[in-house]
Amino acid sequence: MIRSLTIGVPIFDRAKPELVQQLSRLRVESEALSAELGIELRTVRLTLPPPQVDAEAAPGVLRSIVEMVRELADVAGARWYCMPIDLFASRGRQALLDEAQALVVRDNKLFLNLIVATPEAISMDGAEAASRFVLGLARRSNNGIDNFRVGVSAACPPATPFFPFSRHEGDQLAFSIAMETTAVALALAEEARRQRLSLAEFQNRLIEGLACEMGRVDAYGRELESRSGIAYRGLDGSLAPFPDGVTSVARLVELLGPTPVGSLGSIFITSVLTDALKQAAQRAGARTVGFNGVMYSVLEDNGLTEANNLRALSLEKLAALSTVCGCGIDMVPVPATMFGEDLSALILDIAALAVRLRKPLGVRLLPIPNRAVNEYTQLNLDFLCDSRLMDPGISASKPILCEPVWRYAADRQKEQQ
Repeated sequence: MIRSLTIGVPIFDRAKPELVQQLSRLRVESEALSAELGIELRTVRLTLPPPQVDAEAAPGVLRSIVEMVRELADVAGARWYCMPIDLFASRGRQALLDEAQALVVRDNKLFLNLIVATPEAISMDGAEAASRFVLGLARRSNNGIDNFRVGVSAACPPATPFFPFSRHEGDQLAFSIAMETTAVALALAEEARRQRLSLAEFQNRLIEGLACEMGRVDAYGRELESRSGIAYRGLDGSLAPFPDGVTSVARLVELLGPTPVGSLGSIFITSVLTDALKQAAQRAGARTVGFNGVMYSVLEDNGLTEANNLRALSLEKLAALSTVCGCGIDMVPVPATMFGEDLSALILDIAALAVRLRKPLGVRLLPIPNRAVNEYTQLNLDFLCDSRLMDPGISASKPILCEPVWRYAADRQKEQQ
């Protein structure tokens, strides 16, 4: 199954009639090809390039952009759309964020990707601004749900199909594909447990199974590119959860040993799964984009919420798992009283892992107002699970030495040459 057909829209480089024509054609061709190949398409989404605007000089500019995107989404049959915001750009940044916050509260189809790191640099000012944004947004909602649609991304490449860490780059329409692969892995893990396979035997079967699925979806993408004339950037085969009580990354890890997930050995098993994904994509000859890893999205996974309720997870453990997993710290409920300095420091920690390990990562926390540590969320949504609020830890940190944009020594030397 395809979780998402994510379409990158060059909204600032192409006229609206041209985009409407291309999106209409892509919709017709994708639906026809899905029916022809028997591949179910769960959602269509639109992602944009970061706006290069000064919101102080042009107030209301984001609103007009979102209004146009909303119309394009109807044409494409898209359920959601994502606007990235480049937090390296300091001019007009706060005005842009203020307008974005007002929009995301009013429009439940709008996602925001706050960009704080490239593969070579980390915006420390941007991390602080993102922290203020997330905590400020939490105070504008009764249950903290709006931050479900806000991610802070570090070194995430263009065409990443998973929201909210998505953005478009280039002056032409393009698309990428987010797959659903967890069911395949779960079936093989259950089989391995029944048959008492070795870990290597399990991984070999997993690579074979994933390669088959990736090859099938990659062929879909290439054929859709040929029929529509719109560029196919690649697929992301990440093992991602779905809150249906069955499709659980936590259960997958626990079938292979560490129980509950978060116990010692979880990092090792996660590395085995991530390695299988990389090898499968290579074997299938598939174009890849995005994460292609294991996604520990806490509130989207029944098993992860159970582990969190048992206090088997913490921000520190999730940060450690980020060294070998897919998307970083994702969908974690915390008290809205979390200090801004602590949240910005957490963002910097994950950004450091992304830059030093050369892997895309993100942070998506849900600060919950009027709830304390160990009290439960009440999100009341069928696509999310409720869980206890995670303890962000005791803050005893001195302010981190300031640098607007941080580059490690080797990257500073390259910049000076």
